[in-house]
Amino acid sequence: MGRYSRLRYIQTLDPERDYEEIFALTTRYEFPWDYNTGYSFAFVTDFVIPTVTHELASTGQFAHHSMKRYDDTMLFPFDAHRHGLESGEGRATIRKLNKIHSHYGISNQDYLHILAGHLVCAVDWINAYGWRPLCDNEVRALVLTHRRLGQLMGIKDIPETYEQFKRWIDNDIEERGRWHYANSTMVGYVLGIIAGLCPPGTRALSTRAIVSLIDEPVRVMLDQPKMPAWFTAAVRWGLCSRGRALRFFPPRRRPYNRTPRSYPHGWSLEEMGPHYTRGGHHPAREPVGSPHRAPEQAGTSPRKAAR
Repeated sequence: MGRYSRLRYIQTLDPERDYEEIFALTTRYEFPWDYNTGYSFAFVTDFVIPTVTHELASTGQFAHHSMKRYDDTMLFPFDAHRHGLESGEGRATIRKLNKIHSHYGISNQDYLHILAGHLVCAVDWINAYGWRPLCDNEVRALVLTHRRLGQLMGIKDIPETYEQFKRWIDNDIEERGRWHYANSTMVGYVLGIIAGLCPPGTRALSTRAIVSLIDEPVRVMLDQPKMPAWFTAAVRWGLCSRGRALRFFPPRRRPYNRTPRSYPHGWSLEEMGPHYTRGGHHPAREPVGSPHRAPEQAGTSPRKAAR
């Protein structure tokens, strides 16, 4: 098999019918690291919407069980996709995810923000830093797979094309995104998780690299420091160089499988999610920062105001 053989095969498929097969080939063979990195990067943009920030912070999962919270968030869609969204196992995974979400009053707009953010970030990351850009069939398959997952989660008014998803998330960030006192705290948890996945000695540098890639308006809303232009350019150059180098590597022979740190011996659907979904009592909601500040009390970042 040559480096582009799988791409040529994907181009013979019909994404309207074969979107799950194309999704599996793209995310588990062609771009496993890029897809997962872009998907994870969307965690950052989740926290520009105060209602999303407040909901995620108030569960206490990121504060007290950060790595497991991250692993579960990545595992639920992975587990559903690897079995197939229409399979019995895939539907069982989605039912468990919906059961967890039923404990919280998450609005359709917040659900859609997260769904759109993860799709757009994954596509944009692969096109920017992958060893080749996605073909039209791959983009369409990723869109249809995310749409179907969203439908099974009960999300309404889901965009139909990548361009519509992109416009929707950009407009939502512009309209609802703003600084909130909990943004920086929650992003700190996520940066800590991602840095923890990096080799010792590189974690501080990795955190700075992630921050350097955040779009400027989002960075301000998240109250993150501005990185030097030379550093940002170096990070982007390094990622692009990695992608170019991978063109000369042989194609992946085996499908990517997640190896979550929270489940070193493998995972089961019963183990995934917070403990209260396994028969325990639902925990009390945790206060987010100062108890006197509601999520609507958001405005200008102290870092921005200081300038």
